[in-house]
Amino acid sequence: MNAQNNLGGTFTFPGTSIAVRRMGYGAMQLAGPHVFGLPKDVDAALAVLREAVESGVNHIDTSDFYGPHITNQIIKQALHPYRKDLTIVTKVGARRGDDSSWILDTSSEFLKKSIHDNLRNLGLDVLPIVNLRVVRL
Repeated sequence: MNAQNNLGGTFTFPGTSIAVRRMGYGAMQLAGPHVFGLPKDVDAALAVLREAVESGVNHIDTSDFYGPHITNQIIKQALHPYRKDLTIVTKVGARRGDDSSWILDTSSEFLKKSIHDNLRNLGLDVLPIVNLRVVRL
């Protein structure tokens, strides 16, 4: 990243030392139409992620229910092993129906499964928990 491109300054997650640039990348649209299935052009999706990080983006907002699983797998393919300054923010608590519907699921067994799915699909060993809150869809 060049010195003149600070992407809106920085933000530190409350209660942590994790600081990110305010301009991040929202990965939701990496999946196919209606955030379901593969994108039409996987190579283009990989290129977009790589360019975002090369342009100074140091945090990506994603979820394993985008696709489902598709966006996290694309992030892993494009960027793993991750740069030390890259923060990946993910969400759990919903899943996709076979009809591509969004289903709220905050049961403890599903939340545990979702965390493990995120770890596997992103190729991570841990996900630091910064803020846990329930948001109703």
